[in-house]
Amino acid sequence: MENRFTKIIEQVKNGATSKRCAVVCPDENTRLAAKHAEAMGLIQASYFEDAKQAVIAVHHGEQDMILKGNVDTTVLLKEIVHKEYGLLTGSLISHVAVLDVPRYHKLLMITDGGMVMYPGLDQLQGILNNALEAIKAFDVKTPKVACLAAVEKVHERMPETLRAAELKALSPKGVFGDAQVEGPISFDLAFEKEAAQLKGYDSPVAGDADIFLVPDFVSGNLLAKSLVYGGGARFAGFLMGARTPVVLTSRSASTDEKIYSIACSALVAADQG
Repeated sequence: MENRFTKIIEQVKNGATSKRCAVVCPDENTRLAAKHAEAMGLIQASYFEDAKQAVIAVHHGEQDMILKGNVDTTVLLKEIVHKEYGLLTGSLISHVAVLDVPRYHKLLMITDGGMVMYPGLDQLQGILNNALEAIKAFDVKTPKVACLAAVEKVHERMPETLRAAELKALSPKGVFGDAQVEGPISFDLAFEKEAAQLKGYDSPVAGDADIFLVPDFVSGNLLAKSLVYGGGARFAGFLMGARTPVVLTSRSASTDEKIYSIACSALVAADQG
């Protein structure tokens, strides 16, 4: 099967400049991934044993992105949100996963399965805006967004369906730019056009979603890991909402997964200028 991350890697390699990457508290696997990424022309790596110093370097424009190593996410985030030298932009910080799923016809994004645990409507808007900001770098002109739920009808006892419907209602008002937002919609209908046809569900998002917006951290985490470990998907993950992307993968992530994450983050960082 074609590795769709190869195209991302080539785009970054062919860019005007490789991105300066602050590698924070590198363990052996993270250092190996950074060295491979540097040899591939994706980044110029600098190593920091202290999260604060890495964030300050980005704050002062000396680094373009961050790669998290063997440091607790809470420790790194504490420095990122610091009022004096942090990287806050006024946006919510959320996690974006990019997956290359063998049974799907293009790269897809899942958000947020790594940061915001139980988002309300306002937070879901922030999460979606971050994903839309990220997907611009992937040259998706009119992103299709699936606001996931277990069912396609609004039920008062299922608050995720209410929030999905409210997000869909905001879309025609231009709140999400040119994105097409659908919801509530179940995963099978968002992923498989034939399933939508069988259920009589008519939407341009059905079977062609670019962004799968999950109702909470748990469902996003389970969905992404199910696709990786059960569906053979390739994975990249990073944080959006700060001044620069932050590569954030699990400590069990393979070297390839870290390289894919570095490539995607470098692509987004280049698009953000």
